[in-house]
Amino acid sequence: MNPGPSANKGSNRYRALHNRSVRLHPTFGAPAAAILLGAVPYAAQGDWTLGAEAALRHDDNVGDAQLHSDIVADSTIRARLAVFQLFPIDGNYSVTVGCGVAGESFFRLTGLNNATIECESALKKKWALGAFAAWSRAALSVGKSAYDDSYRNAWIYRATLAAGRRIDERWNLWADYAYERRAARAQMQEVPGVSGDAFSQGSHNVQVNVEYSLRDSVYLGLGVMGRRGDVVSTTASPSAGIFYASRALAEDPAFGPEDYAYRLLATTLGFRLGIHFSPTAHSLLGLTFTRLDTRATDGNGYDKSLPEITWDYDF
Repeated sequence: MNPGPSANKGSNRYRALHNRSVRLHPTFGAPAAAILLGAVPYAAQGDWTLGAEAALRHDDNVGDAQLHSDIVADSTIRARLAVFQLFPIDGNYSVTVGCGVAGESFFRLTGLNNATIECESALKKKWALGAFAAWSRAALSVGKSAYDDSYRNAWIYRATLAAGRRIDERWNLWADYAYERRAARAQMQEVPGVSGDAFSQGSHNVQVNVEYSLRDSVYLGLGVMGRRGDVVSTTASPSAGIFYASRALAEDPAFGPEDYAYRLLATTLGFRLGIHFSPTAHSLLGLTFTRLDTRATDGNGYDKSLPEITWDYDF
């Protein structure tokens, strides 16, 4: 028996949430206002669709700090609205375009409150007919994030390649690669010879996901991820090891008047566990837990855990 339309739709929306999450971690940043590319049912092809999301997340190391004395935990509320449209091309190809706006509010670190606007376009190919056909997708997006503490403001550029296949009625597999560039304004040099461009980042991100459908409306998911690129950590007492390893250093008053942000080249490995429930044909509730471990040169590094509750709705 083939999975029904509601099962396919919930699975696609769950995959879209995973694609979003890999861009949010491990470096702290504004939530990507990307388009829910997989969330449009084929019955709605050619129609404009409005999607909404909300999330409550706790981060036990917001500043990606290495020293225990620098670690700050906080919780955030996020919301996003996106409008997008799918255009079918000769049966096997489709193009999705759209834009979204998002906002994030912190309970304690209010200088990190932010808003983002982002637009994305994607080309998707299904390699055969039917619910179990393999698919691939390429996407490009550009956005702008603005923070209450404006020195973190950045342009965000992203290119993504993804592919996947539903194995049977219960198992679904997909993987994606993304290159992301965050371009922020360089700050004044704090140390001669060390750049003040601490908040610009470039990274390569890879994620592999597997989903298991318990029933038509309940999905279990596991994602493993790897990332290589710039990370931004915050400290109130930069050591010699930090100075030598840093690619850039700047004041970071969002965490305190004496705090500094430093940019490192690092590798992050992690995993995400989640359960999602689709109470209606248009909505999805989720509970996820993400664990990330980051290691850089000269013994620098940090880890963090991120439990999150999500709600997603498309109209």
